[in-house]
Amino acid sequence: MVAKAKLYSQLDRLEDDLRERIVPHLERAAIGANDLVFCATDFTLHSKLKFRADAETDALIQIGRQILTLREKLGEPSERSIAERICWYCRTWTTICNKHQKVAQELASKFLDEIVNKSL
Repeated sequence: MVAKAKLYSQLDRLEDDLRERIVPHLERAAIGANDLVFCATDFTLHSKLKFRADAETDALIQIGRQILTLREKLGEPSERSIAERICWYCRTWTTICNKHQKVAQELASKFLDEIVNKSL
């Protein structure tokens, strides 16, 4: 029981850290200040873009992976969590990034809305 309490405490800290860091990151992207906000090393299919991956997004994804691992260990669902959604947005961006110039801005606004208004 103590071990689970420690895991839940660690999960809470990681989720708080992810939320605190991702909101301003998405806010900048939503106003057009970072078109590569969803360009992440692990999700980008284009080799040229891998070298332009957003370092903060890569760091946030690593935190997200830790969260998803802890959720799995604890038997907690990960659907609709910020950790799961950032991966989804990165995958979505990489499939459509060449087809639409403002896609990062639009996706960042949607993701930010999910976090702020729908309490992910």
